[in-house]
Order: sequence, then C-alpha cells, then structure tokens
Amino acid sequence: MRSSRFLLLAALLLTACTATPEPLPTPVPTNTILPATPTSLPQRQPLLRIAVLGEATTTNVWALFDEAGADYWNSATQADYWPRLYYLTPLSLDFQPAAAKGEPAPLVCDAATCTATVSLRPDLTWTDGSPLTADDVAFTANTVLSFQLGLDWRQAYNPDVLERVEALDENTVKFYFVSVPTVADWQYGVLQGPILNQAYWQPRIVDAINLLPDETLLPAIRDLEAQFAEMQSQVNDLNLSLNTMAPASTVYLDTSKQAQKLQDELNSVYNKLEKDRTEYETKLTEARAALFALANTNEPTLGPWRFESRIEGDFENQANLGTIFGDPWFDHVRYSTYPDEATAVNALLNDEVDVILTPAGLSPDSVSRLEGAPEITLNRNVTRSARFLAFNPSNPYLADPAFHQALACVIDPQTLVEEMNSQVAPLTGFVLDAFWQNQGASLPCAGTAEHTRLAEAVDILKAAGYSWSIEPGPDAAGKELKAPDGSLLPKFSLLSPTYAVDAQRAKAALYIARQTGLLGAELDVRLSAADEVLYDVYGSGNYDLALLGWRLSAYPAYLCDWFTPSDGTPFAYNGSRLALSEDEGLTSACEAWGQTSDLEEARAHASDVQAILMEDLPLIPLYTGLHIDAYRNIKYPFENIVNGLSGLYAAPALAIPIP
Repeated sequence: MRSSRFLLLAALLLTACTATPEPLPTPVPTNTILPATPTSLPQRQPLLRIAVLGEATTTNVWALFDEAGADYWNSATQADYWPRLYYLTPLSLDFQPAAAKGEPAPLVCDAATCTATVSLRPDLTWTDGSPLTADDVAFTANTVLSFQLGLDWRQAYNPDVLERVEALDENTVKFYFVSVPTVADWQYGVLQGPILNQAYWQPRIVDAINLLPDETLLPAIRDLEAQFAEMQSQVNDLNLSLNTMAPASTVYLDTSKQAQKLQDELNSVYNKLEKDRTEYETKLTEARAALFALANTNEPTLGPWRFESRIEGDFENQANLGTIFGDPWFDHVRYSTYPDEATAVNALLNDEVDVILTPAGLSPDSVSRLEGAPEITLNRNVTRSARFLAFNPSNPYLADPAFHQALACVIDPQTLVEEMNSQVAPLTGFVLDAFWQNQGASLPCAGTAEHTRLAEAVDILKAAGYSWSIEPGPDAAGKELKAPDGSLLPKFSLLSPTYAVDAQRAKAALYIARQTGLLGAELDVRLSAADEVLYDVYGSGNYDLALLGWRLSAYPAYLCDWFTPSDGTPFAYNGSRLALSEDEGLTSACEAWGQTSDLEEARAHASDVQAILMEDLPLIPLYTGLHIDAYRNIKYPFENIVNGLSGLYAAPALAIPIP
C-alpha cells in the first residue's frame, strides 16, 4: 500500500487563485502531494517527531476551513483528515483523481443551466467502517452553500458559481452551476473541496440549520435590490431632465414633484432593503456561530492520519492504515510545541525531533547554526513570494517593449542574487509551477554570459531606433540614451520599500539603478514605506518604475488579472498599449481562458499569455524568496518543491525513515 496514492491535504490549498500585492515576503501554503515509491524500502518506524512553533487546537472542520478557525498550526495537524475528489501532484501540479473514479464527465450546459457528474471510487471507507458515498459529497457542498461559509469552503463551494449538488446514486454525484464554471471554479475549486461524513454531521447541525434565515428572505433581498436599482435610475433621469427646464414652468414643477415622490418611494425601498439585509446577516452569523461551536468527538475521517491525542503542547496523530490512499512510514506523528525557533533548533541538534516546521522557513541565524551538523539536511526551495520590476504604462518612454527587453538583459539573475547575499532565488518567468509554465518562453538574454548581456541589450535598442551620444561598451557606460524619435530619455524614478521594510528589495533597486546607468539612462531610487509604494502604483499613479511583490498562486489566473483592463489594475493593456494587446492577442487569449472549463485548453491559453508577456515584459520577473527547511533521520520522495515543507505542513505522510 505504501506505493499507492494518498494525499497530504493542505487546509490552505484553495486560498489564492489570483496573486495579490505583497508588501512583505510571507509565503502561503498551497500544495497537495502524491508520494513516490522509495527505491529501497526502510523499516517502518513508530514515531515521527515534528517541532512546531504554535499550539494547535481541536476546532471542528466547519471552522477549520473558514475564517473563524483558520490557523496554520490547526491546519498542519488536521487538514489531511478529510478526502477530496481530486488533488494536485507535487512539482508538476498534475490534476489526478483521489476519491473520484477517473476524470469528471464533461460539463453539459444549455441556456438554463450547467451540470457535471463525477463518479466515486466504491472502495472508500471512513474510519468508522462506513462507505464514503455521493450523499457525503452532496451533504458537504449543500451545507457549505446554506451557511455561505468562507475562506477555503467558499473557494471550493462558491454560491456565486455552484447552485446545488445531488447524489444520483451511491457512487455518482451531480453538480448544478449558476453559470459556466471556469477551471478556477471547477478543477481548482469544487473538485478539490473537503468532503465530510453525512451520517455523523447531519443530525448534529439541525439546531444550527434552524437558526438560518428564512429561505424566502434572500430572494426578497434580490428583488428589492433590483427594484432599488431601477427606481434609482428613474430618479436620476428625472433629476437630469430638470436641468433642461425653466425653473418656474409647469412642466418643471410637475417633474420636480414626480421626482420627489419617486425619491420618497426609493427611500422606503432602501429602508426595507437594509432591514432585510440586517436580519439576514444577523441570522446567518448566529447560525454559523452555532455550527462552528459543535463538538467533533469521534468524527469519522478518511485520510492517511487520524486524531489520537492532544496533551500539554503535544498534538499526536495515528496513521490510518489500510486505506486506498496508502500507509505512512510512521505509526504516529507527534507535533511538539516549542516557544521559539532557537529552542526548536536545539531540539533538532540534540535528536529530540526529526523536523522543524516553520511557516516562513528557518531564519539565517538558525541556518548558520545547523550548517555544520552533518546529520542535518538543509533543503532550500523557492517560495511563492515573487518580486517584479514594474513600469508605468502611462509614461510613453516606459511603454516600449524594446526598453523593457534591454533592461531585462542587463539585469543578470545570478548577479542580482549575489547582491542579496544569496538569500533569494532567481525568478525566470511569470509562473512557478511546471504544469502551467510555457517552457519555450524565456527572458531576453537568458543563459547569456554577463559580459555579453550589455552588447545584446544595445543591439535590441539600436534595432528599435534608440541612439546615444556615447554608445555603451565593455569599458564605459552609455551616455544620453535617446528615444526613437530623437528625444532624450528623462531621468526616471524607481520606487522601493525601505531597508527596514524589505532590505532585499532595497538592495535590488540599487543594483537595477546601476545596470540602467550602463544603458545611458538615469534611474533615481526612492525608498518609501511599503504602503506608500502601493498607493503610488495603485492609487495616484505617481511613479515611473517600482519594485513590487506578489504571492503567486498555483493556478496562474493572475496573469490576466494583472494585465487586462479593470478597476485598480495599473498594468492593464490600455492607453498606449492597447494596440499591443490587440495585435499580440492578449485580450483574446485571456477571454478564451476565462471562459473554458477544460484544463488542457486553459493550459494552452496560459502558455499563449506567457509568450505575449515575455515579448512585452510589462513586468520584469526578478527573484523569489527562499524557504529553508531542516530535518534529520528522514528523507522525502522529492528534492525541491515550491514553498518547501511549510506548504505541505512537513509532509508527515511522505516522510521516509533513513535506515
């Protein structure tokens, strides 16, 4: 069974389908994983010891995957108790069946509805011996929809997308959608949602269900919202028409009275709407609180681990043996809470624990303490905290892809890493995960030696019509870079957070300014508070270039969110870059991507988008953070994985004892 499939279910699997601005580097766990077969079979061991820096509580599953109970340490100890229909393999993020049997059936859509069915494996049993059935899937999803739960629950079972779920028979479940789901809604949403045991939970949630708002209240609110919008439009039209009338005329007075009467009616509708909204939210809040407060003693689960005990800072799970998900190599896993990282490092050095779990990886001080210990494995992995050089597209000098490409050439990734004491890793594209990467799209001058990068940058600029009073060369920087129209490029500013906020970005800014100077352009570094940088980019638009950070999700929908026109998107292909968008197909590729529920089609569209972005480089990828893990006595069936062990909560189901 050890070579069979089993899941390490991360509670924060579904939290980020789009990347978000990140003033500080804070990696977020996002992975599930499938084990590889060890080349040599070690002896099974009784206990895996994990040092943690926070204490877990036994919150129930409804709260665990909602904002109410979201906690890294709770997720680390308990998130893999529950099955899901599908999961993502490590490294490549291939989409594979778990509780499901084979691939989901294609979506069937017409003018009225959109549905899809999934078949379940018939050989899955909960820890109480009862079978997992389609009723469990339908119960879980419909309960989440009824309570409108948030966070991971909403990412999976989103009421804006999913209408209801039905069990057609014991092993077939049918999903009904409000609208055609995208890959983010379907493969990266519904199909990876947790599944709970209906027989256990259904009788326990009756009182909480009785606290829910009356089922007629929400439709009434929707009707009032529509009525309010229509009446507001009528009031606006009447008020505008008054501007065309003589103030003392009969038609003016009649229209004014009509507008006032309609405004009074509008106010009445608004008051009713607010009353109903308040009642709805109050009842929903009360019902959720009752749900989250329910005890979960002896809840049936289905995963590689099951709860065993929680005593004085130690949380222990027992291996759930004999399931189709495979058997862990350890009979038990114990999470021992330490007051700080230094104490946990001492425990690792003294062979009191086997691995240290930290959400952000080990600090440089801890790494230096452990580097000299031969029995300790230090593993370095990139994180999802990525840094980019952004251009203000409203500045015509900075909207030219040729300038972006030339600047990317003189920013040598390895030199940039060395400037930051090798505490970061090079970022060579817009996507981290192999499944979604366009392997053929690379940054300009990729793989080129440092001494030839400047020459290639010069060739790019000359081909685009740029010129200099003194052309850059191997022995001297360029002087007075001129645009294709002959005008001298102005001095630009580069925004970055201060050293106190993000020392790595501040160092990167100084390096980029030096390299820009080689091209004959001037770049003035302006260090500011992180919120000031974000305001200048997303608010006032008062910037030329900026060093920005995002957390890149496993599903790269952010590629289109960043660059297609919408409110609050400063890098959208609009204004001076609209023609580029139309000619290069970015808009059409993003529209097609956003309308498909086919995984391979989405993958092809993502590849097209990356190819376009690599040509234009509205953002230049620079580097990611590094996550450093430490462990002893064990090995893993992978070498590198995004976010390291923090994204897998130390992967206890995959840890292999070293003989």
